[in-house]
Amino acid sequence: NEDPRFHRLEAAIEAELLLHDSSTPPPLEDGRGQFGVREVASMLWGLANCGATLKEAAQSPHAPNTLRLLLKRLVGFDRGEFACQNLSNALWAIATMHQHEDEYLPLDAVHTLETHVCETMGDFIPQGVSNCLWAFGSLNKNKGGFSIKPETVARFGEGILLNKHGFKSMELSNIVWAVSTLRLEFPSEVIEALDDAVCHAIDTQPDYFSSQSVSNVLWAAGNHPGCMPLSDRLLHALAAMSFDKFHTFTPQGLSNTVWGFASVGYNPGPAFLTRLRETWARDGHTYIVTESANLLWSFQTLKEDPGVECLRVVSDRMAHFPEEDLHVQTIANMAYSLAQFEYLPARATMERLETTCVSYLRQPDDDTAPHMLSNLIWSFGVLKYKPSEEFFAAFNARCLQRVRDFNDQGVSNTVLTYANLNANPGTDVLDGFAAACGELMDVFTPQGVSNTIWAWAVLDYWPSPDLVDRYKRRLVSMHADNLGRLDLIQLFQASLAFEHFSPHGAMLQGDLLDKARAVWEQTSSGRVTISALHRDVSEALTRLGVPHEIEYLTRDNLFSVDISLRGRKV
Repeated sequence: NEDPRFHRLEAAIEAELLLHDSSTPPPLEDGRGQFGVREVASMLWGLANCGATLKEAAQSPHAPNTLRLLLKRLVGFDRGEFACQNLSNALWAIATMHQHEDEYLPLDAVHTLETHVCETMGDFIPQGVSNCLWAFGSLNKNKGGFSIKPETVARFGEGILLNKHGFKSMELSNIVWAVSTLRLEFPSEVIEALDDAVCHAIDTQPDYFSSQSVSNVLWAAGNHPGCMPLSDRLLHALAAMSFDKFHTFTPQGLSNTVWGFASVGYNPGPAFLTRLRETWARDGHTYIVTESANLLWSFQTLKEDPGVECLRVVSDRMAHFPEEDLHVQTIANMAYSLAQFEYLPARATMERLETTCVSYLRQPDDDTAPHMLSNLIWSFGVLKYKPSEEFFAAFNARCLQRVRDFNDQGVSNTVLTYANLNANPGTDVLDGFAAACGELMDVFTPQGVSNTIWAWAVLDYWPSPDLVDRYKRRLVSMHADNLGRLDLIQLFQASLAFEHFSPHGAMLQGDLLDKARAVWEQTSSGRVTISALHRDVSEALTRLGVPHEIEYLTRDNLFSVDISLRGRKV
């Protein structure tokens, strides 16, 4: 739309609109015609197809009134003047031109069209139902900037049921996408009708069901699974079609597709995932950050190993993403997935991620969520990667600012990681997390209790007597019979460390202590293995004439020492 001829056309249209908007519009007999519904809808449709946007049209230097006058006339028409196609064309045009902030969205015109669509729903053909619902979904571009009224939702439900046998595959995928985007809650019969229609389209016209339609449906289901559930029958069909049409997917389509499968807990099968690994390893160096992050998350969620080559490609790619694409949340999500696969990227990548995090965390308006902060540091801990002092300075300052917003898991994971990385953040930060522990103690899980108790001991930080009492009361409320072996082992190990090094004494008491100790002793004595290294060292000590024992069980039965020298204190 930068063509000078197009600008002259816009200016001519504006001049004609201004003439007809004046107090003395030209009479029909002058032969100039009039701007009726069809003409206005067609002009909006034409502007949209020529690439115009609502913002650009409103700020146009050569025709600043064109869009305003078209919308003014659109609002002024009576319902009876609109044909169904006029309504869907006008809505589609406004939605297509909505590419910027919501302040440019002509809500008066949109609400007028919404009312007319409600009153006309019974007359729409399948394409009209789909186009209108897609348009309303696209108006929600900024997530919450627009929503349709409950009565409109009900009327669309009726339109879907009325036309369920006539929708084409792309129309169906657009409907499903819009339902998810607008978070619409249809009655079960409407959802079942959509599900059946998609299955029917796949069964009867598979050649017309594009890879984009597949990814749209799966993205919608993953984005809003509560309101757009997919039947097993449909998931099986989509998985088969994803494999058959694999070569037609774009990188975005592939990442959206596997993300959708993972979000609804459905594994598309080894054939699809094998081809996806091959493609990712080959082309992953070109993927944008959202595609890479979605693939990582999807494999992690599906509990499928992407393979070392894919992980290497994505970690190398992370070193080169534009900084504006690598927010702390994105880094935390990707690092969390890499930690699940126990894959540590190259040093250059990690240093780049550190530098980027520091840049964002130091900004006064940084709004990184607390759970993302805890996920980030937890991931570093799992990967046994200790960031720089510069990183910890920025990270600790942000944690101290947001510590009261952490949930119980975030508190325990963060404190535990400080301990695992031997990175004491200082008294102020630990005081903040200790205070948060006190406030959250009643909802701490057994693992959260053991993680934080153990961390205090490792960090040589001793909570106040009041917090210790809160721990003890929380432990008393945990019935030993309701705890698993791992919980009991962790609680005993943490309590033992705390008891030996803190001034507060033992944490565990009574039946819980007895049962936790018994399980610990069983584990310590029952899982003894003698490795080749143990044997080699033992043989060397024997040749040297040094008396020793392999896997010596201490007198309290709590530990099995790999090699103990006889006569030496253990």
